[in-house]
Amino acid sequence: MRKIAFLIASIMIASSLHAVSPVSASIGRVQGDVKEHSITAIALRAVSEEYTEAWLDAYASDKIAFGEAYSPLLSSVLPMDNPIASEERNSAVAIMDLSTGTVLSFMFRNGRIVAVSTAP
Repeated sequence: MRKIAFLIASIMIASSLHAVSPVSASIGRVQGDVKEHSITAIALRAVSEEYTEAWLDAYASDKIAFGEAYSPLLSSVLPMDNPIASEERNSAVAIMDLSTGTVLSFMFRNGRIVAVSTAP
């Protein structure tokens, strides 16, 4: 009887583990299921591309002001090779490149990036 109870408990624990998202010390809980048109999906596409004028056209809310503020930073870190995303929070999402450890936080308004910050 104990063996059966142990087997049932083991199956229940194992089946619930797949639903737990991993947690990163740098960005917190990692998103596993990214919705197609979410800000997370947009941010993951953005960090996977080279930073160019076309990038600004596709992702930035104000091409000129954004470019002046963030070009040095984004030119040096994009594209990321192996990005993961945090859970969205207050129209923002953090992206970490597992290859380099670089973390960028993107703030969004109306599906466009309005600001970027780096982790200390």
